[in-house]
Amino acid sequence: MTIHNHQVLSVRPDPRVVRTEAAIKHALLEQLAAGCSFSALTVSEISLAAGVTRKTFYARFGSPEQVVERIVTDLFDEIIRTIDDDMLRLPLLDNSLAMMVFRAYDEHQSVLAPLVRYCPVNLFVGPVSTIAGQLLERAIKVNKAPPMDEARQAYLVATIASIVHGVVSVWVKRGFSESPEQVASFVDELLTDGIQRIVLSATKGWITG
Repeated sequence: MTIHNHQVLSVRPDPRVVRTEAAIKHALLEQLAAGCSFSALTVSEISLAAGVTRKTFYARFGSPEQVVERIVTDLFDEIIRTIDDDMLRLPLLDNSLAMMVFRAYDEHQSVLAPLVRYCPVNLFVGPVSTIAGQLLERAIKVNKAPPMDEARQAYLVATIASIVHGVVSVWVKRGFSESPEQVASFVDELLTDGIQRIVLSATKGWITG
C-alpha cells in the first residue's frame, strides 16, 4: 500500500489579480489625494488612472465604494494581524497595544489622510466595526471571559469604531502634528478601563427586548 503525504498548501492569489486590485486601489487614492471629490469619481476615471478597462474594474470591485471599503479593511486587517494574544490579556498593564496600533496608523498616513478627508464616514466605520468585532472576540477568548450579550457587544463595537474614526479624523485635520504615542495615550485613557470592565463583566446583560 502506498502512503501519500499530503501537505496543506495555502491558496495563493493570482499575481495578476493582486496587481490589478493594487493598481485600482492606488488610482483611487491618488485621485482623492489630488483633491477629487469622492462623490464625483467615476469608474471610468479610476479605471483609466489604473490602466485597466471598466470590465476589469467590475470584475474586481462592484463600485468605488467597495474599493474604499477594501482599502480600509486591508489596512486594519494588516494591523490586527500583528497583535499577539499576550497584548490582549486583561488587565492591560500599559498602553503598548494602543501604541502599536497608532504607530501603524502613522506609517500609513498617505492612505488614511485621503480616505478620512474625502470619503463618506460609513465607508470607514463599517470595515473598522468588522475588524473591531473580530478583535473583541479574540480578547474574550484569550481572557476566557463569558460570552458577551449581543446588544452590549454591538454598542461596544460601534463605540470603538466611531471613536477610532473621530480621533483619526482630528489627527488628519491637524496634519498628524501630534506623535502617535501622544494620540495612543489619549485613546488609552479614554477607552481602556471601560472596555476591560465591559469584557470582564460580559454576562451582565442590560438591554432587554
